[in-house]
Parts: sequence; C-alpha cells; structure tokens
Amino acid sequence: MQTPYMIDWAITNRCNLNCLHCRGMAKEELSSETVLRVSSEIPFLKPGWVIIEGGEPFLRPELFKILGILFEHKIAVYLISNGMLLDKDTAGRLAELSVRLMISIDGANKEDYEKTRKGANFEKLKNSVAIASEYGILDSCPITIGKHNYHQVDQLFGLARSLGYRKITLLGLKPCREYKTHVLNGEEYKQVFFSVIKNQRDNQMDVYVDEPFFLPFLKEHNIEYSADSENGVVVPDISRCIFGEYMFIETNGDIKPCTFAPLTMGNVNETGLDEIWKKMQDSELIKEIKDFSTRKNPCRDCKYLYNCGGCRSRTFNLTESWSAGDPSCPLKERIK
Repeated sequence: MQTPYMIDWAITNRCNLNCLHCRGMAKEELSSETVLRVSSEIPFLKPGWVIIEGGEPFLRPELFKILGILFEHKIAVYLISNGMLLDKDTAGRLAELSVRLMISIDGANKEDYEKTRKGANFEKLKNSVAIASEYGILDSCPITIGKHNYHQVDQLFGLARSLGYRKITLLGLKPCREYKTHVLNGEEYKQVFFSVIKNQRDNQMDVYVDEPFFLPFLKEHNIEYSADSENGVVVPDISRCIFGEYMFIETNGDIKPCTFAPLTMGNVNETGLDEIWKKMQDSELIKEIKDFSTRKNPCRDCKYLYNCGGCRSRTFNLTESWSAGDPSCPLKERIK
C-alpha cells in the first residue's frame, strides 16, 4: 500500500494570535492519552516527514513528548510557529530533537505584520528568528500570499534576508474566513511569480512556492529550477496537487485528504491511523479526485495537466466542484 507523502498534524486549536488567513479549527482537542497514541502510530505509516502545527504548537503541553516519540523513530519533523513563545531554552530542546523550525512572517513591516497577525509583536518576531538561527534550527520562512500582501513580495524578501533566513516558502492562500475576498486570481499569481523569480536572483535565497501550477509556470517561461537548490528556485520531485496522497490530522482527530478539504475520512478517537489511511486509499471519491483525467477545461486540455492538476481544495471552495479547472491558474488563458 502507498505510504503517505507526508503527515500534517494540527496538534492544538489554542493560539495566542488571530491571523487574517487562519483556516479555522475544530473546537475539540485530543486527550493527552490519545495524542501520544497517535504519535506512536505515525512511524508505522512511514511518511516522508511530519509537519507539526496548530494553532500555536507551543501551547500543547505534550509537544515535546510528541517530538520525542517521532525523534526516536527517526521521523523528520518541521514545526510551524508564530515565534511569539520561543526562547533559548525551548530552542535548545528543539535542537536536541533535530526539529526544523519555520517561523511565519506574512507582513513586510511592523504595521502590516501586526495587522495580519493580530496579537503578534514585530520585535519579538525578529528576536525569535535570531534565537532559532543561533541554535541551528531555523528552516525556511513561510509566507502566506493573498490580496493583503501580494504586492509586497520585494519587501518580504528583503525582510526575510535581513532577519537571517536563507530560504523562503511561499504558500498560496488556501480556504479560510472570507476566502473569496482574499484569494489571488490568475493575473495576480502571474505578478507574484515573476516578482518571486526576480527577487530570488537579486537576494540569492532559495525559494519554494507551494502551488501546483508553479512548475508549469516555470516550464512555460523557461525558468531554471532544481529539486535541491542552494540559492535557487526549488521544485521537489512531486510538486503537483497531492490531495489524498498525504494525511491531515485535525485538532479533534478528524483525518482529511488535504489540510483544507471539507472531507473527513475518519477520526482517531474511533479508529487507528493505519485503518483510516487504508480507507482513504480505497475511497472511490478520493480515487476520482486524484484522477487527473477527470478534470474539466481548461485543466483537461492543458499540456501541463499531470505536472499540476490544480489545487483541489481551492477549486472546490470557489466552484463547488472537485473536477473543475483551478480558477486561480496563471496560465489558463495561455495554455492549450
């Protein structure tokens, strides 16, 4: 049976901030006993890596027990935090467990950062990034791009570089509150991508864009990339939509085929992870959604269909169809 490409786990719904792009979370959390059981079940699925997020993961009391279990089984772990609760003691503990820390920005200056991430402190952000860098745990800088900040790509690169980041991960805004107001259209994505390419070259930073149509965009414009770059454009071996090829664990234990999908395949309070994963792989609906040949135009006739597939969760949110073309594609008017 296919193993999960990776596992994304929101371990808590508690958060010290109120961000514009928050997807919203279930009201319930797993018990301490269950969260540790799930941690022990993850290694048997052999995911490529595990993302630990929230809410704010540092607010989950069992965080370091979870990380310890995954560390013992040699599972690569990326932890996404807003950085407001990081100190040197915590950074040292993360370093001992080989955790790679990602601290988000989302605003290019104090005013925009604190407006997007209500409750955050810009000076604390800078201090936390410096601590993470000092302890050798700082990974890429995640930046969620939407209408609120897509015009700030130049400044965001400059800020990330000044803070000491060597890599930027750009995340296209996914379904959240008032999504249709903030999601980018194809023309805006095109502007973002051209700006990203220019800024990568100017700032000599690695950049990864988490959008399935980014690779087709690079191919169409003859822009160089590599799977493991040092100061270049990074495109992993699998950059298409991976809906149903990984597992998202919601704070209440619901298992979804995508972090942003309105589909639940089971709950860990009732069933083991391995059984739910098998159910997901056997699901006729999931098989149909994963089958790129079911896509409607303009995706169906696109020469890059199997390099991309379009983001299914975004498409469903905007069109209420699992098979429609991705409305945000920056190439849909150009590719035949």
